[in-house]
Amino acid sequence: MVELSRECKQRLQRFFQCGQVAVRWGFIPMVLYFGFRKGADPGMPEPSLLRYFALHAWDVSIPER
Repeated sequence: MVELSRECKQRLQRFFQCGQVAVRWGFIPMVLYFGFRKGADPGMPEPSLLRYFALHAWDVSIPER
């Protein structure tokens, strides 16, 4: 196995940390982007962020008595 210098290890560590941040902060926006880019399936309403937030804002369950 190749022995890496301390500086090389630090650079690799920084590189992988940046990769983790990119994946954590970029995954959901990427999924949303591809979903909006493709569009809705035939027969389904067009996707919109307003519709998404409106549906979740009113998604309140009423407890039964």
